[in-house]
Amino acid sequence: MTSDIWHYPRTELAKQVLGMFESGLSSALVFFAPRRMGKTEFLLKDMRPLAHRHHWPVLYFSFLDVGVHAKEVFTSALVEFAIETKVMKWEKFQKRIKKIEAGISGVHAGFEFRDPNEAKTTLKEIMQALAKQPHKTLLLLDEVQILALDEKNKYFVAALRTVLDIYKDSIKVIFTGSSQEGLRRMFSKSDAPFFHFGQNLPFPEMPRDFIEHLVTIFHRATHRNLDAESLWKIFLKMNRVPQLIRSLVERLALHPDLTVQQAEKQLLQDLIDDREYATIWDNSSVLEQLLLKTITRGEKELFSEAKRLALAQKLGIDELSVSMLQSTIRSLKRKTIVGSLPERGGYSIDDPNFKNWIEQMTMGGENKLF
Repeated sequence: MTSDIWHYPRTELAKQVLGMFESGLSSALVFFAPRRMGKTEFLLKDMRPLAHRHHWPVLYFSFLDVGVHAKEVFTSALVEFAIETKVMKWEKFQKRIKKIEAGISGVHAGFEFRDPNEAKTTLKEIMQALAKQPHKTLLLLDEVQILALDEKNKYFVAALRTVLDIYKDSIKVIFTGSSQEGLRRMFSKSDAPFFHFGQNLPFPEMPRDFIEHLVTIFHRATHRNLDAESLWKIFLKMNRVPQLIRSLVERLALHPDLTVQQAEKQLLQDLIDDREYATIWDNSSVLEQLLLKTITRGEKELFSEAKRLALAQKLGIDELSVSMLQSTIRSLKRKTIVGSLPERGGYSIDDPNFKNWIEQMTMGGENKLF
């Protein structure tokens, strides 16, 4: 059980997922949701404890910050997991390793193999050893779309797909991602490395009971009351982002003199001032910024002559070619800022809060961040 009193347990969802794995109905699931929607919390505080209670070994790994070092860092985590679960011994790997990352102790560090092919061999050996155990193994692989950002990862991704395919009866996987475009490149395109590997599902939004839970915990912690209906309406304005409404409730708990409206306004301003979004914007080219504003407004037919002429005029140039526009769209997609919509030529901003930030900062919108 988690010691986080604010955590809203999603026990039924966790049971459904584990039941699908135990029955053999599924060997892999892919959950998509924008950032801050509670995917990681579900994996760590609902899914992992439930699997442990069923005696399943569980490895959680986030690809968020590994970049081009995905192969080394993930293999390192897998080695440590194999040792912790006693399916293999450290001596098995010791002679293969050239050096361990300085500044990090133990086998948890990233390391460099003497032979680059050893990572692939090690991956296969560990999965094979895990598959021989009496209980199934659960891998929780968070923000997996990061692997699609760099071509250097493609051989590692192919090797991972192969071993997970071989041992899918014993090793179950939950992938999560916060970029629709990144996940499409990983799972949905016909040439994607994990094409048709697992069921691609939207991560379920929090129900009304989540708000009731926050109200109950708030009263328990502060002996003060919150109006659930008012909080629910704010939650809907926030695009049902759990981390945002929880931040608002925690702010109210810490500052008894604040009204709900004042706390909402403060949180809104904090998000407007969020340097993460400002940095993304500042690092974008002028054409990328123009396209982001255009997509945010919901405009279609970006490659039409009229649209290209309008964009060219704003850039102060005579002509904007289709190829230049396509190249810029591809750049935004590679950075997982923009994703393709089902309709031909349609695009969307991956992070709804970033979309709202653009509205607020560039269009003079009033109270549109939520």
